[in-house]
Amino acid sequence: MNLDMDMKVILRGRTIQDESTADAIFKILGDKCSRKLLEAAMDSHKSAQQLSIECKIPIPLVYKKLQRLKDYNLVQISGAVSEDGRKYAQYKSKAHAIMIILNGRYPSQTVVLDSDDLVHCIGCESVNCGLYYDERYNGMRSVCYACGANWPES
Repeated sequence: MNLDMDMKVILRGRTIQDESTADAIFKILGDKCSRKLLEAAMDSHKSAQQLSIECKIPIPLVYKKLQRLKDYNLVQISGAVSEDGRKYAQYKSKAHAIMIILNGRYPSQTVVLDSDDLVHCIGCESVNCGLYYDERYNGMRSVCYACGANWPES
């Protein structure tokens, strides 16, 4: 998939300039297994085995998808030690909110936010809001994913 000149991917406040990286992120987000893994690891660190069981995905495929998510900085990895002293990795999603904005008048954007960027809506009081850098305004803006409100940050 090639991005049009107006399409942008913004990953946690940083615009992805490399077209092949942006294409890879779109491909990951379009993959059902990758989305399941991101969602399952959203609230807490989980092992590949836990993710395999919870998502009903074979363990070899889990490792393959997790490696791809790691390559594009969409999961956080931490180490853990089992009761018998074996070390293993645990994974946690860094993509807590993903928003695609398609707008004919302005460049389209895909914004991937992590939980530190979520804020309360000034309109509907929802916590399903996020911050993003808007180049049109050269500053931070907030968007509510519940009611669609969009406002500049002070």
